[in-house]
Amino acid sequence: MMAKGSLGFLVTLTVYIVCVPTQGYKILSSDLKEHSTTLDYLRTVNKTIDNVLKGEFSWKCFGCEVFVETLQLLVRSNASEDEIVYLIGEACTALKIEDKRVCSYIVEEYRQEFITVAARLILHPAWLCYAAIGPECGAPPDIFPFWNVTLPKGKPKPRPLVKPPDDFPKLKVVQLSDVHVDLDYKPGSNVNCGEPLCCREGKGSSPDETAGYWGTIKGKCDIPLQTYRNALEFIAREIKPDFIFWTGDIPAHNVWNQSRSDQLNHIAVATDTLLEFFPRTPVYPSLGNHEGSPVDCFPPPGLTSEKLSNSWLNVYLQKAWSRWLPAESLDTVGYAGYYAVQHSSKLRIISLNTQYCDNLNFWLYLNNTDPGGMLQWLVEELTWAERYDVKVIILGHIPTGASDCLKAFSWNYYRIIDRFESTVVGQFVGHTHTDEMRMFFSEEFDHHPTGFQFISPSLTTYSYYYPAIRVYTLDGQYPNSTFRPLDHVTYTLDLDRANAKNETVWNLEYAASKAYNISWFTPQEVYKLYSRLSTDRGLFNETYHRFYTHSGPPVACGDACYRNTMCQFITGRSHDPNACPTIPLAELIQYELDNKQC
Repeated sequence: MMAKGSLGFLVTLTVYIVCVPTQGYKILSSDLKEHSTTLDYLRTVNKTIDNVLKGEFSWKCFGCEVFVETLQLLVRSNASEDEIVYLIGEACTALKIEDKRVCSYIVEEYRQEFITVAARLILHPAWLCYAAIGPECGAPPDIFPFWNVTLPKGKPKPRPLVKPPDDFPKLKVVQLSDVHVDLDYKPGSNVNCGEPLCCREGKGSSPDETAGYWGTIKGKCDIPLQTYRNALEFIAREIKPDFIFWTGDIPAHNVWNQSRSDQLNHIAVATDTLLEFFPRTPVYPSLGNHEGSPVDCFPPPGLTSEKLSNSWLNVYLQKAWSRWLPAESLDTVGYAGYYAVQHSSKLRIISLNTQYCDNLNFWLYLNNTDPGGMLQWLVEELTWAERYDVKVIILGHIPTGASDCLKAFSWNYYRIIDRFESTVVGQFVGHTHTDEMRMFFSEEFDHHPTGFQFISPSLTTYSYYYPAIRVYTLDGQYPNSTFRPLDHVTYTLDLDRANAKNETVWNLEYAASKAYNISWFTPQEVYKLYSRLSTDRGLFNETYHRFYTHSGPPVACGDACYRNTMCQFITGRSHDPNACPTIPLAELIQYELDNKQC
């Protein structure tokens, strides 16, 4: 344990040199000899300050690195848990990450993760600050070892795809993503409360903007239970889907105050409500990063400590998902939150736990090599499907091409899609809350398109989006069906009318086939759409408006916005410096961070 005087000095110094940097610089010189036990630490901080004063570093990134250096020093000095937690809380408040109340809850929420991971890990502060803040902190050292899954040789030559006749059988599929039901939502409450989530009890009132009964797009608020129920009622009455993809993120965004029991309660309420409206409809769920407690924390299998392992969630999901999945699919759910299920003789659904690529999942900093063996398991599943000519749809939550996804996982997944491009006929994810797609290409010489991910808009309004429901039409069940997407439509809730007149109307926002003049959704046709967007700025502008589910007037998208949005479209592999050679990788990642809602 460190002496209290030494701890107090470190905390005071850390806060002071971040908040009053020029004076903090003087403190380093005057107190260097007096506090010799922290000499190495101070030398590191001193060097970082020199870089700031030379204009090579921002004060924000400097504050982050000082905090990480201090935290690692406390761990190396065998400081107590209370001392480490005290530092984290003081830094959170002093750096104005959140107010003191939220900071105190965040620190307790992440207490075990901070302590356990920090004790086992010596990680360069530059990488952690890059992950937390973004490219303004400079390019981090490439510290994670790259790894590769083993792929079978002998990739079959892709056969030309022929669109099925219009009168062939079809399947109707709903994707529900990022529902974020807030069980503590309060109509009439403050929509701009100054915390990460508003429209709740005890947040005061705002005379100008208050939370509507059905929700709001005027603040950082999730949807109330009645809006979730209304969406399901609309789907049951008007859509009548053959099955449902439920691609994660059920709890609300009060991430600073969510216990395990809170998370399970949200999952239970949302699941029971879904079953109420769809007692006999197959539902294929995926885990989202907000199902964790704390959020984003998904320890890979192997931890035996009840306090640290993720068995509390996986075991619960085994039971909850048993309403839709057969027993043979549930073993891997209990093991690591992923599964495969045979929907029909020629169609298999695979649901991945994409939190095993989440760059905010601290447990991956200890070991990110194929967590839970999931990607090698995916290869085995796809190899079996290829052998028996079974088509596969892959579900997940985090888009694997997003900067949120760690590089090694993303690049391996990209290789898998390339190898099995004739087997994987659809990929459906969420997480971003926006309406978009990301493309995959062959690593062979011709660089042909091999696949793409549909990224569904969210049902939640967080932040400033109308609630959205996505409905796909797939090639149906018949001999030699492709099971590929033929079209999709998006419905949005008119919240202004709903709150003003208590009338809920789900409007057809657009039908993709008509809006994009696309005959069906194959990799080749989606790439043709990308080419048209590259030359037709009017078509792009309307597409960009749909990106935000038409929430308010069209958003201006200047040249930098246009350049980065188009680059994202063809970036199915994260942290790829060659994805768009004319755009620096740091610029693309910063653009993603600026638009991030999850």
